[in-house]
Amino acid sequence: MEMSRLRTLARQFAQYVAALAVRGVEVVGKLGLYILAAASLGTHDAGLFFLCFTWIGLVSTVARLGFERAMTRHIAAEIAVGRGRAARHAMLTGFTVHLAASTAAGILTWLVAGPVARLVFTEPELAAPLALSGLLLIPQTMVVSVGQALAGLKRGVAAQLVQNAIWPILTLAALAAGVTRLDHLLLALGAALGVSTAFGIVLLWRHRRQFDDVPAAHEARPGAAPDETLPSLWRTALPLGLVEIIQVSLNAMPVLVLGAFVEPSAVGAFSVAQRISLLIWVVILSIGMVAAPHFAELHRRGEIAALRALNRRVRLATAVAGLPAALVMMLWPEFLLRLIGPGFEIAAPALTILAAGQLVNCLLPAQDLMLAMTGHGRRLQQLNLLQFAAGCVLAALLIPPFGMLGAAAVGAWTLVQGAVGTTLTVRRLMPAAF
Repeated sequence: MEMSRLRTLARQFAQYVAALAVRGVEVVGKLGLYILAAASLGTHDAGLFFLCFTWIGLVSTVARLGFERAMTRHIAAEIAVGRGRAARHAMLTGFTVHLAASTAAGILTWLVAGPVARLVFTEPELAAPLALSGLLLIPQTMVVSVGQALAGLKRGVAAQLVQNAIWPILTLAALAAGVTRLDHLLLALGAALGVSTAFGIVLLWRHRRQFDDVPAAHEARPGAAPDETLPSLWRTALPLGLVEIIQVSLNAMPVLVLGAFVEPSAVGAFSVAQRISLLIWVVILSIGMVAAPHFAELHRRGEIAALRALNRRVRLATAVAGLPAALVMMLWPEFLLRLIGPGFEIAAPALTILAAGQLVNCLLPAQDLMLAMTGHGRRLQQLNLLQFAAGCVLAALLIPPFGMLGAAAVGAWTLVQGAVGTTLTVRRLMPAAF
């Protein structure tokens, strides 16, 4: 029994290391992408690029409707009790919804690009690249959808390779090959997302036997209730959809609000600082994606002691991996921003503030995933609504008078509020799992 437990721990540790290695590739790819994009496009067009990039991320999240996390939970939980066909149904339902919604979102983006560029950002030059961004919404949405399905199969490393590593490397390669125009860069990004999605579909096909029923797995373990029927995918997805929309809105809010008050060059500098700070969030998501299907599986089987042990290992691994990076960003922000290019060091104070928020996030990670994977989506939704309300008020109060510093303060506060709120909620709802 002890040897079996040691093998399980070793296997999970290896998964964390492999996931972080993939995220390392992502970090190199994205950081290189930001550096080369800024150098090739200049601060003005780089600002337009980051506005388009932010728009794509926000609208794609709305189009996913929360089905990506719901798919992860349902696939993992159903396979845990031998219901592979139910898991396949959940996956195909999610794919269908995502394809239809992202197509509609792309058409809508093309229609509203001109008015949004003129009336919201007062940048008429943004209209054409924003309209072009509508083409990217289908591959952007589907690459996340396919990745989350792989995560539900407990293929967290493959999921992160598909979602986060392949497309930035391919886009970086396009830049290195001489793509220097904004419209060409957006098309290269769309092609890279399409290649990543296709690769993920091939991986899902290779693991298709996991979607077969296994009747023997229906037998209950002590303390488990595997015969309980999960809520419908729609019921799981709806609260999580609002959570995802709020989270991406909180990330996008500082950039979008800042874009209404300052020049594109300042937006570009802040966007780079924000994306550097988000590399810590990348570490948190990396470990969390590996752990998420295990959270769902252990909760489904009623193995609460194992769930608590896993939760503690996730917190420890995240702190060890993320804290050094947060400290580097807080202590040497100007050095990091100078690596991007001249002019970006004006965002150094903003990077320090954002990194401080990520430091707290490192110490209290993955509790939102714990709530999402154990059926507490409604409670997570309530916490996120409070988080969003605080972010809106702070954005209105701080960004117009303080610019980048105000935007950074908004970003840091919402991070801290989310981390503390989800941690306290898990301790109250599932004290045995914390």
